[in-house]
Amino acid sequence: MTGPNDQDTPFAAEDESWLGGEAKSLFYVLSGPGGTGKSTLIQRWRQADPTLGYVKNYTTRARRAPDPKSGIDDTDWYEFVDVIQFRKLVEEDFFVQWSHAAKGYLSGTPLPPLRDAIAEGRDLVFDYTPQLYLNLRRMFPENTVGILTVPPSLKILAERLRVRGSELDQRFRMKFEMGRQDLAYHREHDYIVTNDDLDESLELLKGIRLAEKARLANRTGLGETFERLTPQPRPMLFYYDPFGDRISEIDADPDGDES
Repeated sequence: MTGPNDQDTPFAAEDESWLGGEAKSLFYVLSGPGGTGKSTLIQRWRQADPTLGYVKNYTTRARRAPDPKSGIDDTDWYEFVDVIQFRKLVEEDFFVQWSHAAKGYLSGTPLPPLRDAIAEGRDLVFDYTPQLYLNLRRMFPENTVGILTVPPSLKILAERLRVRGSELDQRFRMKFEMGRQDLAYHREHDYIVTNDDLDESLELLKGIRLAEKARLANRTGLGETFERLTPQPRPMLFYYDPFGDRISEIDADPDGDES
């Protein structure tokens, strides 16, 4: 007995269409309190995987000396401009988002590199506060992945903030309380990385990227391909009846008595 799909079998059996789709551009945002090692993790992640891009923020603050311990250099992370230049860029809608943290201190993320990355299917990584992460997710909801990066404990966070060369004693409590506030946004993120060991945290970030690349929602072109190559979904009762012949095998009288 032939089934309704027999005529499609030769075509389907010889079709060589790629069933993996194409990975779309994703923005991995390491978000969380200052002092959790986000910049160091991003630096090591990009060294391990050069395909992961980074977009320099524009800032009006003064350039800092390189960190002798981590090797973090401001020039690798920022484009330095004066306030007049920054205002001109704001007026030109150059930034996807920008902030005015204090008088004379502005920073912003340029929009063109993000659009270019999406067009080219490239991934980017960001070092943001939770508030900036949420705003980026609002602008690019289908591309943004939130990774809450936290210290092992608040005690360790306090120790890290106290030893940071950029943190003055009178600013310690403000930074610490800001960090606690950042942790209040934990439900808004997709993943958490507790940065106790840099090597372990890096491996976890690599795993997150692999998982996101395999997520169906992050593959383009799959819907059209599968709709063209597969039949319509069937009720579960008939799922294992691809040729539609089981109905004809149903006997009205199992005992064979037709009277």
